[in-house]
Amino acid sequence: MITIRHGDWLAAPKPAAADHLICAIGDVHGRADLLEPLLEALAADVAGPGVERVTNIFLGDLIDRGPAVKDALGLAAGGLAMFTAGRVPVEDVLLLGNHDAWLKAALDETLHMDELLTWQHNGAVETWHDFAVAATDRPDRIVDTLRRNMPEIVSEAIGRMVPVHRIDDWVFVHAGLDPRRPLDDQPEEVVTWIRDAFLEPKDGWPFDVVVVHGHTPEAPYEEPTVRRHRINLDTGAVFTGVLTAVQIRNDQMRFVQARG
Repeated sequence: MITIRHGDWLAAPKPAAADHLICAIGDVHGRADLLEPLLEALAADVAGPGVERVTNIFLGDLIDRGPAVKDALGLAAGGLAMFTAGRVPVEDVLLLGNHDAWLKAALDETLHMDELLTWQHNGAVETWHDFAVAATDRPDRIVDTLRRNMPEIVSEAIGRMVPVHRIDDWVFVHAGLDPRRPLDDQPEEVVTWIRDAFLEPKDGWPFDVVVVHGHTPEAPYEEPTVRRHRINLDTGAVFTGVLTAVQIRNDQMRFVQARG
């Protein structure tokens, strides 16, 4: 049984426009059973007074490890807009995670052999299974089968994945930013893979932005992590059964979770 839990509204570290509801969803990893009720709950909240526009951001790693990758991709391709019945304008943004990057490269026919092998050892089997790919096939046949069996709406959604999305003083990425590099020089490999240098910067945080990210579940795992410079929404859905989103509006924020 899936339950939805809304947390209390808290003071946000940075303000957002009063009429603009910003939502972000952590790493899904094939847990479509959690993603669908979470999107339904977020859509119900859109009906609140004064909300004139919505941005909903998927923080990446929609695929791999979990049991329903194909369904999760379909839900993300439709986005929150699919659940709001046109009540307000909704912009859905799909960010590129390190796992999604392998699938995107496969669809673009730019995936190298060493990358495919790394992917295979990091949860690809569940994704391949959902698209009728035999893990024992030759690499070229794996890629061909993925491309052939990928629904067009999903291929298009993967094709428009971006590494970074910024709204005012909020930056949304999959893994984080490198504090040792300029804010406008954050390569895709950094924002999809970085861990320690971002999570606990040794020389302080040099940017006047707050980062909302996933990628690295942190104890106690079932709860989001909030630090001065970042908010981590990866609550390890594939092994905890908890998928977490944040809603940001005006000078407040709250967490919404699907648990099951």
